[in-house]
Amino acid sequence: MANASRNALGRRRVLRGTLATGTAVLAAPMIARAAAKEIRILFPGGTWKDFFAQVFADPFAKQKGVEFVYRLGLSHEPMVLAQRRNPQWDIIHQSQSRSTWLGAQGLLREWSKDRIPNTAKVHPSFVYDYNVGKVHTPYGICVNTKRIKKPITSWLDLWDPEFKGKVGFPAWPWMGEEVFHALNTLLGGTAENIDAGVAKVKEMFRANQAKVINNVEHTRQLLVAEEVWICPYFGARTEQAAAAGAPVEFVMPKEGGLSWIWNTPIIANRPQDSIALAEEFLNTTLDAEKQLAFSKLTLYPPTNIEAMKNLPADMAKLRIPMEEVDRIGKLQRQTDYLALFSYRDQHVERFNKEVIGGG
Repeated sequence: MANASRNALGRRRVLRGTLATGTAVLAAPMIARAAAKEIRILFPGGTWKDFFAQVFADPFAKQKGVEFVYRLGLSHEPMVLAQRRNPQWDIIHQSQSRSTWLGAQGLLREWSKDRIPNTAKVHPSFVYDYNVGKVHTPYGICVNTKRIKKPITSWLDLWDPEFKGKVGFPAWPWMGEEVFHALNTLLGGTAENIDAGVAKVKEMFRANQAKVINNVEHTRQLLVAEEVWICPYFGARTEQAAAAGAPVEFVMPKEGGLSWIWNTPIIANRPQDSIALAEEFLNTTLDAEKQLAFSKLTLYPPTNIEAMKNLPADMAKLRIPMEEVDRIGKLQRQTDYLALFSYRDQHVERFNKEVIGGG
């Protein structure tokens, strides 16, 4: 992602002065071992958690003699908001968009190269104020090439009447919120005005009888069973569905796609020893060798510059030129996430009532 992307997402500080909670900035260098004995983490479940634990969490826990305490699920942001004065969790799994929003409200700590030195080894495209990616995740359209013979080139192909009853759309708490807003932007809408997106996605559900896809595993099941022929989906997960028997391929729409960077930002206002332990752990997620191991499991490209340059032969397909990465995230760079999250409650209410409920 280009500098404009970081300016649009990771470098915006407009809300910080009015919403910050007075988080203390710890200037001491990263220590070798913290006094805390556990890392409390808000995280999704499924295979992503299994991969994360296998590569990052379990080896760190064994090496340091600490424990990871998980709360699994989606949309943990309300809990972080509710606990802002007395947070009970150390880190939260997020993309750059949601971490930008929480960070602007003083609910996350900024990443510091002094305390998390491997940050300097990550390509600048994947470094944000409150999140530094361990992988990035190209996202476009998954297409059943056995059932769909015509070329798929655009997001608007999701509305093709030939695919009636076979279209999938991600659940709002999963990827649906960001996919919806990308489409709304494409259709001329804004963070403040989602009329165009509501009307068009409602049409997808009414005229084309779209199905809600709830998560990665649910989507893969529907793709393998061929109950869904076309849907927004991750590139690597499309490959995994193909390996499981689904006749699918990944398409990057001509209008541009989406690309998230993922990691576990640090929740603000935790005890100093808990913060130190979390920072020590996060430093390992930016290590080249560990990122390569994680990329091998997830099929998502790494962000560490050394890892990006030294992909082994069996992972060469993960090598993506920077100009292609820039195109992948095009729709996100057109979205003002800080403004967007100001309207979150109204947006989800309208989506559930007018799109899903048909109101």
